[in-house]
Amino acid sequence: MSESEKKPDETGRQRGGGRGGKDLTSGSVRRHIVKLTGYMAIGAAASMTFQVVDTYFVAQLGTAELAAMAFTFPVVMILHAIAVGLGTGVTAVVSRFVGGGGAESKAISTDSLFLAVLVTTLFSAIGFFTIEPVFTMLGAEPDIMPLIRDYMEIWYLGIIFMIVPLIGNSVIRAHGDAKFPSLIMTIAAVLNIILDPILIFGLFGAPRLELQGAALATVIARFVTFAAALGVLHFRMHALTYEMPTIDRLTKNWRLILSIGLPSTATQMIMPVSMGILTALIASFGSVAVAAYGVASRVEMFALIFVMAMSISMGPFVGQNAGAGRIDRVKEALRFAFQASFAYGVMMAFILAFFGDSIGRIFSDDAEVVRLAAFYLLVVPVSYPVLAIIGISSQAFNSLARPMPAMVIGACKAFLVQVPLAYAGAYFGGIQGIFISMGLSTVLVSGLAYVWLRRTVNEEEALIAQAPVPQAS
Repeated sequence: MSESEKKPDETGRQRGGGRGGKDLTSGSVRRHIVKLTGYMAIGAAASMTFQVVDTYFVAQLGTAELAAMAFTFPVVMILHAIAVGLGTGVTAVVSRFVGGGGAESKAISTDSLFLAVLVTTLFSAIGFFTIEPVFTMLGAEPDIMPLIRDYMEIWYLGIIFMIVPLIGNSVIRAHGDAKFPSLIMTIAAVLNIILDPILIFGLFGAPRLELQGAALATVIARFVTFAAALGVLHFRMHALTYEMPTIDRLTKNWRLILSIGLPSTATQMIMPVSMGILTALIASFGSVAVAAYGVASRVEMFALIFVMAMSISMGPFVGQNAGAGRIDRVKEALRFAFQASFAYGVMMAFILAFFGDSIGRIFSDDAEVVRLAAFYLLVVPVSYPVLAIIGISSQAFNSLARPMPAMVIGACKAFLVQVPLAYAGAYFGGIQGIFISMGLSTVLVSGLAYVWLRRTVNEEEALIAQAPVPQAS
């Protein structure tokens, strides 16, 4: 980092908040967005690659094992949604303090980790003892339940190593540094990919653990992210405080985080809950349909890496610039993000349409699984050009300290549009009708998100013009 970034600026704050931070309130908007997106895409690509490889190795065990893993997706996503929601609150609060020159980010960052440990412990205990009733409700058949239990028992026991690093990485990103979170995710993904075949199939003298091996590989790899994130926060970012927190401090900081984190968590949880409903609906068409959906969903996650990274990059950028009163830079960033993600979505839709069948054959030898997965990858990606509007808008709303619109849009997509359309699609077109409805719901809701965000940003700009953000002394 340059000397200018290490020294306090005219507001008295250290630019970027630490040696690993980056001031996003000056310089080229597009360059900042491209760099943030690039680093995040690399980390996300590594993480998604391990998930695709994970699915590939599990698929070699058989269709039942593949279906069992597919059943875990909604539950895993719910716990992940809690972490992402809290992380969004952390990013929004810390980045606004960094952008506005506040000096309380260390205490907020530290207290966010305490909150993550508390929440993780609670949900880990609840989840571990409710595996059978939860997955029965999702439609899992009795012969698949032992396989699900093999995977989820280990996953729940190691969940702290998955959730806490996500919060730590949110703190790092709030300071404008996306490089180290990307590096942490990449190292963990590579380790996971190496451990998967060893523990699943019992290579090099290791016991053959099958689905338990897949879960154990994930836990071990995530432990590395746990240690690495804490190391970066302490040694590079200097973003933590080691003073004993008072009840007043915890209450104040948790209230700040949760004022955005709770609505954001609700927003994040809406999608996996709706996916749980969709999974149960898809399961009514048999395990083959669930397996095909599992394959296509993993491929889709990998295909949308750029869109996801672009959306996440809006969080720290909008937060810092909103904190500094630079709504003009926020508007420029949003225009660029929408244009870039639209072009990417068009390209990816064409790729998956042409190669969907070949991709399906990589993961399964079952002809029906391949056929249904290829159909999904033909019709759902039609919505990709506008899909990013929803994610980008959600991040922007949260960083503008307006989490409710993001939650309302998410609820509209899931419960007022996607689920009703899925049931209608199932009635009129079977499993193919469900897949068509999923793409259509995205297209419908993206228009609402775009109009609402544009109106909100204009309102924020007018408010700042009337009452300029005071500078710290």
